[in-house]
Amino acid sequence: MMLPLSDTHVRLILLNHIAVRLTGCDSADIRAAGIETEQLQHLRELSAPDLHRLAAMREPMIAVSIDSRRLKAGLRALTLTNEVQAMETYFIRHGASWTMMKRLFKLRHKLTLQRRREYGVRRPPGRTPLPDVAIRKRIWQVWAAIGDSDPRARYFRLQQAFPNFSLDVLGSVIAKFEKDR
Repeated sequence: MMLPLSDTHVRLILLNHIAVRLTGCDSADIRAAGIETEQLQHLRELSAPDLHRLAAMREPMIAVSIDSRRLKAGLRALTLTNEVQAMETYFIRHGASWTMMKRLFKLRHKLTLQRRREYGVRRPPGRTPLPDVAIRKRIWQVWAAIGDSDPRARYFRLQQAFPNFSLDVLGSVIAKFEKDR
């Protein structure tokens, strides 16, 4: 199905794009787009005011066709990108260290610091003190019980279970237990 375009500005942009984009294309590609070689040549020769008047006319009918499969793939990729961005923001807002951000999100140190400033996140200087041993053991037990293999999801769920601790503290506890194993 073709979706007709009636907005003059959109039509003008598309006509201009066609005139420029199809220059030098194979004549089979031009015909596949529904344009004859002579028409394309005439389009290229139009002045800007004439191109604008053509875009404002009801004829030619200009329409778009969308590849449903590719649109679905693009929407899925956009959803995944937004989920990663939301998770990245969550981690920064909940005190993830820059090394954790680098490891889990491939975020450079400077970018992590910039995002912290953007979100108004302040971190005390120096090493964050760890909780007492009993709490550290509980943190490790919850970490071990989280079945998700994605480290981002595991840290997210761990922080949800221990909201009073920053991701930096939780990451330090996990690293200490893994080192001592």
